[in-house]
Amino acid sequence: MDRNDRTLIESPYAIYANWRDDKPIWWSDGDLEGWILSRFDDVRAVLKDAKTFSSQSMGEMKQQTIALPLLTDDPPRHTQLRAIVNTAFTSRTLKLLESGVQDLVDELLDSIADKNTVDITADFTMPLPVAVIANMMGIPAERSEDFKLWSDALTGTSEATDMAVRMPLVMEMAAYFQSLIPLRRANPGGDLISKVVHAQIDGQGMEDQDITGFCMLLLIAGNETTTNVLSSLLYYLADHPATWQQLKDNPDKIDAAIEEILRFDAPVQWVNRKATCDVEFHGQTIKAGEPLYVFMGSANRDPSHYDKADEFRLDRGKSDHHSFGHGIHFCIGAPLGRLEARYAMQSLLQRYKSISHAKGKKNQRTYSTMLRGFHNLWLDVEFE
Repeated sequence: MDRNDRTLIESPYAIYANWRDDKPIWWSDGDLEGWILSRFDDVRAVLKDAKTFSSQSMGEMKQQTIALPLLTDDPPRHTQLRAIVNTAFTSRTLKLLESGVQDLVDELLDSIADKNTVDITADFTMPLPVAVIANMMGIPAERSEDFKLWSDALTGTSEATDMAVRMPLVMEMAAYFQSLIPLRRANPGGDLISKVVHAQIDGQGMEDQDITGFCMLLLIAGNETTTNVLSSLLYYLADHPATWQQLKDNPDKIDAAIEEILRFDAPVQWVNRKATCDVEFHGQTIKAGEPLYVFMGSANRDPSHYDKADEFRLDRGKSDHHSFGHGIHFCIGAPLGRLEARYAMQSLLQRYKSISHAKGKKNQRTYSTMLRGFHNLWLDVEFE
């Protein structure tokens, strides 16, 4: 199986159901070479056990351009790195961001107020989180187009799947952040990059290479998930006008809608790990050193755990999905992503009477089985 498998990108959930039913563990060749696990309990068991299932394999994948600190680290280094940015995502810090997020939402929606047909991803769901994380990192949001190109190249979600095409953009991204390191050393501020540049681990500062990788991770993590969550929710709502109206009439259900789309159409479909010792699933031994892939998108639709798992329900109540991970690698930016999505949906519902799929326009999904969302999502909108 390849990470750019078009069938899996377009319609993954029926395929996942077959895996869960007929082959709960199986070996994949291709770009995703390793054992595949797809059931809720199996995915949860792997994600919560960082000792048995190492994250270092995230930096050893085929087609991987660069290893990203934190994402590819195990304890104790992971614990030390996470502490560097923990303070940036506390509830108190996020409270201070709220008015700024609302201002950005209003500014972006004002800029498309004269359009009845919009590419909601290009015009809104992509630039919003990019601007927020750029502000937190102290980098200019007006370079958002560059940031998105770099992010797509690094994650492999663009149409250019050839490493030779992607690598120049990845190196351009790395060079940009490398150029900021001496500036932040000389003139530190309250931004995230300054925190990383001046952080110490066991009394030692981080190497420039690690600082660069850390900054690249922050930029990607700060925009990809929110963009994909919002785009996927709007795609669903364009097909379900009754649910759109229900949210307009009951804005207190917006958080439930965000949580349900996270489960129903996860922005991150899978991650990989490496076994540190022999371990068994369903009678099959995964040997020490072998890679495995856990499909959170499948686990989130497992009917053995969720009632009517393939239905989108605002009354589900359960929020134990895996879309932000689980265990020590639970996404540190999850509260920020939820906050951005909430303010975005509140304003969209206030401004638009209805939304529908734009006639004569073609949507474009991300070119990845790992990150699920849209590069382009066209909507016809009706104003209040």
